[in-house]
Amino acid sequence: MNLVASRRARWLAVLVPWLSACGPTTSEPVSEPPGDAAEARALQAVTFIAAGSTWRYRDTGVDPGAGWTSVGYADTSWAQGPAQLGYGDGDEATIVAYGPSTSSRHVTTWFRKAFTVADPSRVGNVVLRLLRDDGAIVYLNGQEVLRSNLPSGTVTASTLASTVIADSAEQAWHTATIPSTALVAGTNVVAVEVHQSTLNSSDLSFDASLTAEVEDAPATPCFALNLPALSTLRASPKKVFAHYFSPYPLSLDNREPSVDYYARNYLQPTGENSKFAYCGGLLKQRPLPQAPRASGVDYELANFEVEVRRAAALGLDGFTYDILNHTGTHWNRLLKLLQAASNVDSGFRIVLMPDMSSTYSGTDAEALSAFVSSIGSVASHPAVYHLPDGRLLLSPYMADNRTPQWWASVLQALQARGIPSALWPVYVRPWVAATNTLDAVVPLYGTSTWGNRTLGSAAGQRTNVGTAHGMGLQWMAPVAVQDSRPKDLVYTEANNSQAYRALWDAAIQGGADWVQLITWNDYSEATEISPSSGTQWAAFDLTAYYTAWFKTGVQPTIARDALYYFHRVHSTSAAPDLTKQRAPYELRGGAAAANEVELLAFLTAPGTLEIEFAGVVQRRDVAGGIQSFRVPLQQGTPRFRLVRGGVTVASVTSAFSINNSIVYQDMLYRAGGSLACDRSFFFP
Repeated sequence: MNLVASRRARWLAVLVPWLSACGPTTSEPVSEPPGDAAEARALQAVTFIAAGSTWRYRDTGVDPGAGWTSVGYADTSWAQGPAQLGYGDGDEATIVAYGPSTSSRHVTTWFRKAFTVADPSRVGNVVLRLLRDDGAIVYLNGQEVLRSNLPSGTVTASTLASTVIADSAEQAWHTATIPSTALVAGTNVVAVEVHQSTLNSSDLSFDASLTAEVEDAPATPCFALNLPALSTLRASPKKVFAHYFSPYPLSLDNREPSVDYYARNYLQPTGENSKFAYCGGLLKQRPLPQAPRASGVDYELANFEVEVRRAAALGLDGFTYDILNHTGTHWNRLLKLLQAASNVDSGFRIVLMPDMSSTYSGTDAEALSAFVSSIGSVASHPAVYHLPDGRLLLSPYMADNRTPQWWASVLQALQARGIPSALWPVYVRPWVAATNTLDAVVPLYGTSTWGNRTLGSAAGQRTNVGTAHGMGLQWMAPVAVQDSRPKDLVYTEANNSQAYRALWDAAIQGGADWVQLITWNDYSEATEISPSSGTQWAAFDLTAYYTAWFKTGVQPTIARDALYYFHRVHSTSAAPDLTKQRAPYELRGGAAAANEVELLAFLTAPGTLEIEFAGVVQRRDVAGGIQSFRVPLQQGTPRFRLVRGGVTVASVTSAFSINNSIVYQDMLYRAGGSLACDRSFFFP
């Protein structure tokens, strides 16, 4: 099927992985848009791999081993150079080694090249062109897509090409059309093995190109609501900041995501010399993979710009930055984040949150000197948040780790440097008494607590607003998605999306002044709303809806149907292998464990919600608006649908299967959604 003929089919199928939807999905047919909207989008010719491109190559003659054709294979030790690659003809841009002697040359040489696709569902007419001397097999993401001048069946490193290629045939290009279904969102890899026809062959040649036609992105917005303009949201006196945790930026080493620090260490039981083998790895999810930046680019700064852009797209006012150190890595990341905010969004602000549990240690005098010096050095940065009256706002985490008198000295010292400041502390321990104690010595601007992440705690969060206001202080409401900590083998029960929505409701209905989203990116506690491999875009999208509601005071109209799912990958009672996992997870927070699969629907009109396991469908007729349909968790891969008038109008299949046969427990709620949209804006 050519691209023009398939456009409507692809619009209907919308097979959109994490780059362009709320998660990897397998969608079912939905009703077609009116008129010829599906045909109206333009086609663009795109070159994924140009002739003469630089390839990784292995010219040792030794088989690279299983999986060498896959995206995840580590090829960083391979040599690299531009095509043509080969030897013997004199037209090579890169000379590859041929072996021990002219009479005993390597039979096979291997090549790999990575490229990126934003949305495979918009790609068609994929054409591969291959120049090979003598024979070759081409793979795309591990799937064979072209075999030329090699015998059928299994091929090994010693398999000779079928015939000798000579004269003009050596410069012939061979063309094949590749199914676009072989592409994946994000990183793709073309892998090629080139074989000689004889052990004394005088030459070897290789080059390849990959082109396609790409359809312009559909205009479907990424959220269930039509988000108000950023200027409107920022004008609200109510502010929403997301807590930024610097140990987990988008990339830690600017390597390919399949072999970067997250993949090699934090996600593996054997990572960091098996430091976290007792819990199966420090993390159960990671930031959505970020392609490496080019050599010479400050990748940390570029990635911080991406994160600022994503947060601003939700209508957020900025980040509260957890200052873990006043020197070194985490301090330098603060400096780059400040620069990124200024580069991307002149209205995006960073609230300084000194972490009093981890930094500014030593005697009172030592801590005071370090605090005033470091904070003073960034206080005038245009991206640092100041109150409307011009005072620098400091929001220390665990402020009660220092005495009220120490804080008074801090403010006096800052004032002496021409930096009038105010405090808005965040407490972990009971906050009322700690707030009164500090406020008696240092008049506060506001107060807050780190909070809990359970459905039951939301009621208390609503009453906290009145308590703070009764003290004459502003209240910053804590809102978090969930809490699961592999390193501590503990978790709290978030009841799918219910705790998150209830905490937002407490902030909105209770009249909170600010919201702190806890967190933007703490993957070690699973509290992140930033897009991740585990929760994908679901919490991100929900945050857009509730941020608009909180800031405007009016519940947003649902402009388009959207389905989101939330579930764990095994029951909380599934038994781990205690010869590998040190102990079972401990449930904390006071809420009982729940084992449900949730379909959270944003509906423009009434409909029927369906959850299917292995062909068995459970249904519920619901009204329009926000609807939560939950069923008991069971093994398998759940599928979710919205049906109206007998027609499926939205659907999504979970990207995560449920299996109670486990080695390590994993209490992270996975999530995803149905909205198909172009998220390339979030991946510059």
